[in-house]
Amino acid sequence: MARMTADDFVTLARSALGGETTEALSDAHLLRFVNQAYFEICSRYPFPELSTSTTVTTTSGTATYETTATDIMQVTEVIDSTNYTTLYPISEGKYHEYTQGDTSSTGTPVWWFIDGVGSNSRKNFTLLPTPDGTYTITISYDKMPSELVLSPTATSPIIPEVWDDSILARTLYRGWRHLGDMEKAMVQLQLAKDNDSANVKRSIYSSYEPWDSYSPLGRALRG
Repeated sequence: MARMTADDFVTLARSALGGETTEALSDAHLLRFVNQAYFEICSRYPFPELSTSTTVTTTSGTATYETTATDIMQVTEVIDSTNYTTLYPISEGKYHEYTQGDTSSTGTPVWWFIDGVGSNSRKNFTLLPTPDGTYTITISYDKMPSELVLSPTATSPIIPEVWDDSILARTLYRGWRHLGDMEKAMVQLQLAKDNDSANVKRSIYSSYEPWDSYSPLGRALRG
C-alpha cells in the first residue's frame, strides 16, 4: 500500500464529505484541514522523526542568544556541550527574581528560558548566570513539520504511515464541522482518538535509561 500524499487526503476527504464540489469546499480548504490535523497530531506526541537540535555559542557577558532554527515547536532538552551538563528551564519571572535586574554577574550557565523572538523572528534563549566565557549550548527540540502541499509534487507526512488514518479522520472532523454537521464531526473525532491510542503503541517507543540497575545495560553490567 502506497503512502498517502496530500492529494490522496484531499481526494478521500472530499469523497467522504459527500462529494462536495470545489465551489462549496475548495481544495485549498481541504488542504488546510489536512495540515491542521497533521500539526495537531505532531504537537501531541513525541515523534522521533521530528527530533532534531541546534546550537548556540556563547560569549562572555552576553545572556540572550537568537537561534538559527526557524522550526522549533517544543524544546526537549538544553545541554552545555562544553561541560556535558544539563541546563534547567525556569520561568521569566524566576529569572527576574534571581537577577533583580542585574545581569552583570557571570558564571557557567545553569538555567534557561525562551525570551521571545529576535530580529529574525527566531526564538531567543536567555541563560542564567550570564555566561562568563565561550560555551557550546545544544538545544534539542521537536521541529514543526513542513506543510503538506499539492504541487508541484504532492507530499506525504514525515511521521509513520500508521498515522494516516488519524490525519484523515481529523480532516473529516474539521470538514463536517465546517459544513455544519456536528454529529458526523464528533464521530470522526472519536475515530481519530481511537486510532491515536493504537498508533502510539505501534510507532512511538521510549528510550531505555541505562542508569537504572534493572535496565538491560544495568543487568549486563551486574553480570
